[in-house]
Amino acid sequence: MTEMVVVCFDVCDNKRLYRVARELGNFGARVQKSIFECHLNREQLTELQQRLAKWIDEDQDQVRYYFLCVKDVEGITIDGPGQVTFDPEFTML
Repeated sequence: MTEMVVVCFDVCDNKRLYRVARELGNFGARVQKSIFECHLNREQLTELQQRLAKWIDEDQDQVRYYFLCVKDVEGITIDGPGQVTFDPEFTML
């Protein structure tokens, strides 16, 4: 089963930033400049973390993962344009 994971990053170097963002785009949807909403199972999360580890500098860069349960996802509000992403393979009832 997948879980919504909000991934936020702060990468100091533009080249690394581009690569991190590109890699995250393979796993989720960009909802702000440095924030992605991903719907991942544990194996996909592990793969994402391994791929990002290749591009970040642990002394300068930071990646944060926020796990949202169904109640958290239902409580998301957005001011301005945009909408919450949903896993196309999973439907909440």
